[in-house]
Amino acid sequence: MTRPLALASLLLLTGCFEEIEPFLPTVQFGRLDVQNLDWDHIETDFVFYVDNPNPIGIPLESFDYALSLADVELLSGADPDGLEFLASDMSEVALPADLVFLNLYELIQTTRGLDDVPFGLNGSFGFDSPLGVVNLPYDAGGDFPALRTPNLELGRLRLQDLSFTSATLQLDVQVDNDHGSTVWLENFDYALSLEGIQVGSGMIADFAGIDGATTYTVGLPLEIDFIDAGTALYEAFTGGDKINVKIEAATDVITPFEDYILPLDISKSGKLSLQ
Repeated sequence: MTRPLALASLLLLTGCFEEIEPFLPTVQFGRLDVQNLDWDHIETDFVFYVDNPNPIGIPLESFDYALSLADVELLSGADPDGLEFLASDMSEVALPADLVFLNLYELIQTTRGLDDVPFGLNGSFGFDSPLGVVNLPYDAGGDFPALRTPNLELGRLRLQDLSFTSATLQLDVQVDNDHGSTVWLENFDYALSLEGIQVGSGMIADFAGIDGATTYTVGLPLEIDFIDAGTALYEAFTGGDKINVKIEAATDVITPFEDYILPLDISKSGKLSLQ
């Protein structure tokens, strides 16, 4: 006996529609599975649990969905894609989504100090029966990870000592964390240039734990030998003009999301006055 006929037999034995309820599968939203996460996009599965009480598998006739983040609809569609409810078992049915953070943040209003934005997901699963297509609606909600890149800005360039042959300085850099939770920077490997001349580099193994919605400032020391760096840099220090400053760095960021430590490359430049 084919599966549609077997299901038909089960349903016809029950008579009216109200009596087929014990044979209807049930659907509930299960979890959000993040498959891949980086600074640009997120790949995730919205996983449903479908319980089929029948002793036969039931192929999906229809599957439609509408996904919204922060009350803004982002995705919608209808595609059963060969899915099937397993016989007398709990099935997991996954709706994959690949979202680009830049596009996402252009559409929704994200709030500083939050790690997640609320999502809503609704639609229905439909399967064929002797009474026609039976739709199993669902309406789910929860929290969706909203990853934000830590933002580094140049702070003050402080001159602590100056002679004809050398200079001692400190460059303040400010790292802003837009999340609600603390992020950690590790293995902060940096190189500093003044007026296009590399003047220092270093590694900070444990940079900082930056609290949510705060800015952390760290001072990077510089010891400059004008004999090595050249007179042009000395003249820049004594000429009264702003100095071209550039920092390039690579670091590992421990994000607020479990098991995700992401590499981050940083390049920032600007003109700073000596203070």
